[in-house]
Amino acid sequence: MAPSSIIARSTLQAARNVARASMTKNFTAINTRAFATSSWNRSKQASTPSATSSESKDSSPASTTAAEPKEATGLYGGFLRSLAKVTGHYTVSQTAMRSTHRFYEICAAQLQDKRSFWIDTCGLPDNFQTWFSITHLHVWLLMVRIRAENHGKVFQQQLVNHFFHDIEDRMRYNHKISSGRIISTYMHDFLAQFHGGVLAYDEGMCKDDPIMAAALWRNLFTSSGSPEQIATLVDYVRKELQVLDTMDSDDFLEARKLFGTEAGPLRGVPGK
Repeated sequence: MAPSSIIARSTLQAARNVARASMTKNFTAINTRAFATSSWNRSKQASTPSATSSESKDSSPASTTAAEPKEATGLYGGFLRSLAKVTGHYTVSQTAMRSTHRFYEICAAQLQDKRSFWIDTCGLPDNFQTWFSITHLHVWLLMVRIRAENHGKVFQQQLVNHFFHDIEDRMRYNHKISSGRIISTYMHDFLAQFHGGVLAYDEGMCKDDPIMAAALWRNLFTSSGSPEQIATLVDYVRKELQVLDTMDSDDFLEARKLFGTEAGPLRGVPGK
């Protein structure tokens, strides 16, 4: 697929989602319930191969494995590849979990890595909601690019799973919230924000800068921010989409460099 067609294809899918949502009054509520009752429960068991078998049903039997690394050669390399196949290391779901884990690590670190930009230049408050909103924006940016890849739905779901696992972990371990009822309430609120934000950003991408500015104003600035700050972020989003558009699949899926940073070593539990 030519790089120039990547964002165009994703924009077409986004436009269809926006048009479909405009005909459904309770779009956000419906999607929130669906995610909370099915996908979220399945994501709790995503670390086991059996839990991800339903996610790869949309792929054909002939294309249920990802590309194997070429570094390992010789008898020992062949043994390792054979062992990896037996253990499911190269299945679409397992590959998606590894790739999107690195994707998510980069997204979650954006506030810390670019604190001066987000806090000083954009004037955002330094709190959990800001971290969620910034992470959400970058997760959406990667979702746009992922849509153009093979098995994009599987990769998108795994990326979102990492995001919401991390949200819950941060509430439990970083912010010491132990009440399941309080966590559940917050999770439903974040789910509603997530679905609403994705729809708003998709609409802004499909249409023009004023629509994107309105989406950022509502979801990131929470109805605050100066026109100059909002314009700065509109430019930021457009430039990042352009960079993602020029990346080939190998560089993108291996997360070699996203948003100007590289993923560090994988952590055992996101958010801790």
